[in-house]
Amino acid sequence: MKSWRRSRPFWAGLFIVAAGTELLSIPLALDALPVALMFGTVGAGYLIALILIIAGMLVWLQPAQRVFLGLIAVLLSLASFVHSNLGGFLLGMILGLLGGMLAIAWTPISRPAGRLDTVTVRSVLAAVRAFPSRLGVPRWKTAITVGRRCRRLVVPMRRARIEADRVPADRRSPAKLREPAG
Repeated sequence: MKSWRRSRPFWAGLFIVAAGTELLSIPLALDALPVALMFGTVGAGYLIALILIIAGMLVWLQPAQRVFLGLIAVLLSLASFVHSNLGGFLLGMILGLLGGMLAIAWTPISRPAGRLDTVTVRSVLAAVRAFPSRLGVPRWKTAITVGRRCRRLVVPMRRARIEADRVPADRRSPAKLREPAG
């Protein structure tokens, strides 16, 4: 049972079903609750409650549709404020909003590895620990080796710039070039 609960948005579905049953119980207990306020039509209240119960069960049975069903639960919970006794005296509306938001926010446990959005502190530390072995040196020599490899790349570029800036010795000065050859 525990593995089934963890493989789907269980608490989201439970809150949505609880919201639907709470919204449905107030109009059914109208004789016991003379304070009930009736805004909107009674049929809309029943319809909202039944759709919330169905959406909560579908969140359990089809976790892939959790975003759509969570959005439906949020919208119906907001509509229940007008159509069903101030959202079941605010309790049903709050339960439905909470369940819908949990359904939208839930993500499955098994995420594909190697994606950029799955970077964790643990994976970064593992990559840092594996970096010296990729260079082929012990850990304490990593900084020295990286520094030497960078110098090997930078020094030839500096030499090339210095040699390009030097004037060759066989060139004559501009004054000597202007003298007529005689």
